[in-house]
Amino acid sequence: MQTTYFRFEEVQPGTPAYERYLEARHQVFCTELGRVASEGLLSSAGRPIETDGYDEHSRHFVAFYKADDSIAGFVRVILPNEGGLNVTSRYVIDHPLPYADATDANIGEISRMAIAAHFRRRHSDEGRPVQGDPASEMPRRAEGMRRHQPELVLGLYREIYQLCKGIGVGYCLAAMDSHFSRLLVALGFPFVPVGPVNQAVSPPRRVFLISALEIERSLGAREEAVLRFMQAQEASAQTAA
Repeated sequence: MQTTYFRFEEVQPGTPAYERYLEARHQVFCTELGRVASEGLLSSAGRPIETDGYDEHSRHFVAFYKADDSIAGFVRVILPNEGGLNVTSRYVIDHPLPYADATDANIGEISRMAIAAHFRRRHSDEGRPVQGDPASEMPRRAEGMRRHQPELVLGLYREIYQLCKGIGVGYCLAAMDSHFSRLLVALGFPFVPVGPVNQAVSPPRRVFLISALEIERSLGAREEAVLRFMQAQEASAQTAA
């Protein structure tokens, strides 16, 4: 899918785009944040990559900045599988879950989501959820003075939402820090905490659960423009049909 400034694509293992995505994951999670230990694996271009055993059970999405085709952000969705999800062995998850029909068979996980450092948005840009030229609105400022580009975040979540709707995964878990979870809730995404904060990780994070149906209800009541954005491709496909 396209937005004004970004192109969102699902990338397939074995392709050059997938290798670029794994290189970007290494840059963010291993080099920049230090959250994942580097395994010394290299792409065909000789650059370090980050990958794990959950990748084969996942669908992978990348946002490319149209102006120069650089990677601006990415995310994977770990699908339900016999080996379980990444968060289930690393975080405490309280049961029963807030949705009675949420089971292992229909819960995925939003994982390895990141925005490239130079695409993080300024605090002063708040209030324009799907607009903003990155070239003019994202000068080099200290990390604490920037905010994630809303068009970019919303575009990635649109990919997640439409994937889950298409394959019948009604719920997703996600481990998030308080800053990012507040941003998403402010945008109208009904993330519900389902466990205590894990202080052993940096920054401290907890697991949240989100429902595809509740996204539609919440955005329909609060942010109709965002809901239209999330459902844009669905509406186009229905019209074409």
